[in-house]
Amino acid sequence: MFSSASVTYRVLENNLVVITPVNNQAVKVTGRITDAVTNEPLPGVTVTVEGTAIGVVTDANGKYTLQAPSENNVLVFSFIGYISQKVPVGARTELNIKLEPDTKKLEEVVVMGYTTTTTKNLTGAAQSVSAARLKDVQAASVDKMLQGKVSGVFVGNSSGDPAAAPIVRIRGNGTLTASNAPLVVVDGIIGGLPNPSDIETVTILKDAAATTLYGARAANGVMVITTKRGKAGKTQVSFRTNIGGASLNTGNFHLMNGTQLYDLQKASGAKLDPEQRDINTNWQKLAFQNATNQNYELAVSGGNEKTKFYLGGNYYKEDGILRGTGVERYSVRLNIDHNINDKLRLSANFAGTQQRDQDNSNGSLYQYYLNVPWDQPYDAAGKPINPVFADKWYNRDQSNFLYDQQYNYDKNTRQNLEALVKLEYDITRWLSFSTTNRAQYYRRQQVSNGDSRTSAGGDDFGNLTNYNQDSSTYISSNLLKARYTFNKKHNVDGLVGAEFLSNNFLDLNAKGKGMLPGTNVLDVTSTPVKAGGSRKESVYNSYFVQANYNYDYKYYFTASFRRDGSSKFGRDQRYGNFYAAGVSWAVSEEAFIKQIKAISNLKIRASYGTTGNAEIGDYTAIGAYKIDVQYNGRPVGYPNIYNAPDLSWEKAYNANLGIDIGLFNRINLTVDLYQKDNRDLLFNVPQPATFGYDYIAQNVGSVRNKGIEINLSTDNLTGEFKWSTDFNIGFNKNNITELSNGKTSIIDPLNSRFILQTGRDMRSFYMREWAYVDPADGSPVWYKYGTDASGNVTRDTTHNYGAATLQVVGTATPVFFGGMRNVFSYRNFQLSAFLSFVSGNKVYNGTRELMDSDGAYAGYNAMQLYKGWSRWEKPGDQATHPKWTNGSRTNSNKPSSRYLEDGSYLRLRNVNLSYTFPKEWLNRMHLGNARISVGGDNLWTLTRFSGIDPEADDRGISGIKYPYSTKWYAGLEINF
Repeated sequence: MFSSASVTYRVLENNLVVITPVNNQAVKVTGRITDAVTNEPLPGVTVTVEGTAIGVVTDANGKYTLQAPSENNVLVFSFIGYISQKVPVGARTELNIKLEPDTKKLEEVVVMGYTTTTTKNLTGAAQSVSAARLKDVQAASVDKMLQGKVSGVFVGNSSGDPAAAPIVRIRGNGTLTASNAPLVVVDGIIGGLPNPSDIETVTILKDAAATTLYGARAANGVMVITTKRGKAGKTQVSFRTNIGGASLNTGNFHLMNGTQLYDLQKASGAKLDPEQRDINTNWQKLAFQNATNQNYELAVSGGNEKTKFYLGGNYYKEDGILRGTGVERYSVRLNIDHNINDKLRLSANFAGTQQRDQDNSNGSLYQYYLNVPWDQPYDAAGKPINPVFADKWYNRDQSNFLYDQQYNYDKNTRQNLEALVKLEYDITRWLSFSTTNRAQYYRRQQVSNGDSRTSAGGDDFGNLTNYNQDSSTYISSNLLKARYTFNKKHNVDGLVGAEFLSNNFLDLNAKGKGMLPGTNVLDVTSTPVKAGGSRKESVYNSYFVQANYNYDYKYYFTASFRRDGSSKFGRDQRYGNFYAAGVSWAVSEEAFIKQIKAISNLKIRASYGTTGNAEIGDYTAIGAYKIDVQYNGRPVGYPNIYNAPDLSWEKAYNANLGIDIGLFNRINLTVDLYQKDNRDLLFNVPQPATFGYDYIAQNVGSVRNKGIEINLSTDNLTGEFKWSTDFNIGFNKNNITELSNGKTSIIDPLNSRFILQTGRDMRSFYMREWAYVDPADGSPVWYKYGTDASGNVTRDTTHNYGAATLQVVGTATPVFFGGMRNVFSYRNFQLSAFLSFVSGNKVYNGTRELMDSDGAYAGYNAMQLYKGWSRWEKPGDQATHPKWTNGSRTNSNKPSSRYLEDGSYLRLRNVNLSYTFPKEWLNRMHLGNARISVGGDNLWTLTRFSGIDPEADDRGISGIKYPYSTKWYAGLEINF
């Protein structure tokens, strides 16, 4: 420090030069902002007076001039890609600042399960989603929250039921009859069922370099979940709640009212009572409701350098918009970390969940679609009518869900308990050993009844069904890890591991009849209808090794190998070997790139390797008899599973090429090109009826998925008003490259609407092709294909449904899908909007087989024609729909491409507006942070799909669908 007569000069540790007037008064502050590394001037830096609207931006030379109203003010210097600085004015006239580059995005930890790394050091294709981004939508499960947030990850929902689980597909479908679901890893070990409120991050591992350490079951990708843990310091208490409502959204689907249905059927010559035209029962209002949802989270965390803890509890309740349905869940989690000494550490996780799924709808979803508006649900006294004894009931099905709901129920309770203990020991400074052991117990109890007063139980004089399921899993994972640096630039790390997994499953179901009304326990008063159960066991034994090397954090190499054994395979082929290798080049660390100021990050990645799939039945390969019948009063068995001693692992061969680009410290782009070949598929090959077995499990066929994934994050506006965007999109092409025994096509054994055919997508619809409506008489027309004498393909038309040609008419696989999230913030306000989209896929609208049947099901209600549609009425009409005929037998409503529709959509998945209370307010109330928010889910959908909702699972079939709801909610977060 030195001074003159009028000013005092000080040079601070952060290279800040401060010039302070001797007299204490408001001053004009000037200065220059430079990069602390390159010493280059920084234009566009925002300089503001904290807590006011006063602010300026530096010019091309990094200079600024600002009038500070008071010497007590604080100046804030902020610039995207750099660490912000706050400096008290203190009557200073000149502040020259050196801003440090903010490299935290490159240093973010990426949890890979067995290991962790940073974004900078990542070699494989992996993408993380934080808890904040994950939970911006209201949902009961993690998989639903992931929709649209990770490139190449397709999340499809076939039901809006809160208890329904969606399907998750990472980089397409790769197997024919085995499971396509990803492997779930929680807190570094396979398995676990975390509650969404306890999740810290979710990382999706996609390519072989990222997934091969889980080789046994990683062919479909891996979902790595980490739960929250305590941090040393002051004990933190956080409370979060969301309370809201939900309403029915039927999209483009609308049912006819009584007048519309009467006029339609009367015009075709139906004999109807005139009074029917004026009866207009709204079954939709009777079946659905405006529902409520609520979520409460309370967590306490803290500790010291020796012991840290996290204790969290959650209550979640979501009533379904379909009356009588909903989910209620209680959960608790305790995570403890304790340093026994400088070398030995202990971690323990305990979690428990109880969930009740309710479905007392009693067929209301089905009847909402089909019940005609002419039927009266209540009698003159206001009591629900039993159609069996009603004077008039026009609907084909004699059922009234309002009557059944008085007596019948279906209750489902799920309980999950798990405990994890991990012990880590540092053998040397560079070598450590850990053992992680998890035990998990799952129990499910389901009770449903058919009261003797209802159609569901009338024939049995009342019935009751009990189903109990118990399962347990134990896994032990043991790792020896090493990390060493020599000559300052050579960095080596790796691990050797051994793992054992055991699964046990037991279930029992029974049904009795002759139950008195109100009885909820099977006892000796009932007559047994059926009793059955099963017991299953499976084990895995695994050994693996991984090695990583990088030179000067520029050139990265990784290699891994895993050997797995599974009891699910034949006695001669239980073990499989899996390997992977990856390289990456941090180009931005090279001197010739560092000179280019625009490039903040540039990395090229490549990997190749294999992973496996073992997701089949526990005894698929073992020749076995089934003993569930009697002959002459004695128990007997019959052949059920064909012995397949050579059945072994399905393998996926993954190749990936990726590039990561960062520009101007505000644009981050990741592009991945991949090809995944699944070979030796686990396929249940259909057999002739004379063979004695429905199928034989074999390793046959292959499927290829290839595509491109793009992730783009940008900071569009900085300063006091900020705007950032996260965008992802994935393109995937799927085709079958080989089937069994030289065959080129097989009808999909899981769904006859699909065909498995070489050279085509494995979700190819196979049905008759709709042509048009004959203008002359309004009859349906289909296409008929053949070959002429020269072998050329010919196309003719036919009015005969049976004569039309079965053929491939489209695919359920989207051309691309993804999502975009925009976040706008101004001072303490933040607005976020999240869009998800799917394009290029077909969805089979199976509802139309009943609701758009041209009179084939005249005893049911009908859907209104979608915009642009028309029905044939007279010769010469160019119509989309055939002539309506009551009891039509033209087969126009049979499966064909007529009901195959464009499944593309763009959905406003979530909007959220929040306000964070100012620090000065919170300090008075002794709060660390407080935020209020309002938002909504599924607010708007752009689609041409004529049904309730275009969203479907990976098979693209929409039937009698539980509609999605539009949700609104208000939230509060408080941290103490």
